Amino acid sequence: MKVWIIFGICVLMLTGCKSAEYQKMQAERDQLLKNYEDLREENSELKLKDSITDTLLGKWKFLNLEMAESGVTQEVAEAKAALYALELKNLTLKFFEEKGIYHYQGKKGGTEVFGQFTVITVRYGDEPFPFIRFIRRTGPEMEKLLFAATEDGRALGLSSAPGYDTARDISISVTPDRLYLTMHGKMQSGPAGWVQSGGVRCYFERVEE
Repeated sequence: MKVWIIFGICVLMLTGCKSAEYQKMQAERDQLLKNYEDLREENSELKLKDSITDTLLGKWKFLNLEMAESGVTQEVAEAKAALYALELKNLTLKFFEEKGIYHYQGKKGGTEVFGQFTVITVRYGDEPFPFIRFIRRTGPEMEKLLFAATEDGRALGLSSAPGYDTARDISISVTPDRLYLTMHGKMQSGPAGWVQSGGVRCYFERVEE
């Protein structure tokens, strides 16, 4: 009888050891999977930023400025945007790389701008959104040049326009022949996912040099 009791205790101890070992292996596997997913997402965002940067390089000519979202309450905002677009009709921007550093250069009449830029991604939920940050060296800040933004970040000074909370970054979308730069308010979550709450968008066409 004692032999069976001792045997039973040994079986339980062995089972407990196997269970603890299994749990440890399971935890290690889960951590490896998490590391893999984190690395995959990081590489995916890096590819997105590299793709945008590579496509962006070159010279661009201003085409128009418009409200990203329109409506009856934004008629005044749209009118102001249309008037300001006339002031930007001769604007050109050039993006280039030099010694591993990315630069921008722009000219509008007698106004010139120059500095560095970097493309970043900001994650809202599971989706990364691309933004571009301009580091000014000379001339006005890009936000003020493109959108006539006031000190509090409100594009075209439209304090009453919906969605015009203080904007911190400019979102970017680019194809081989079109460039879109948008200054917007807060990102808001809705039934269809994350969306921009209002905004002013400048778009450009590529100029062959």
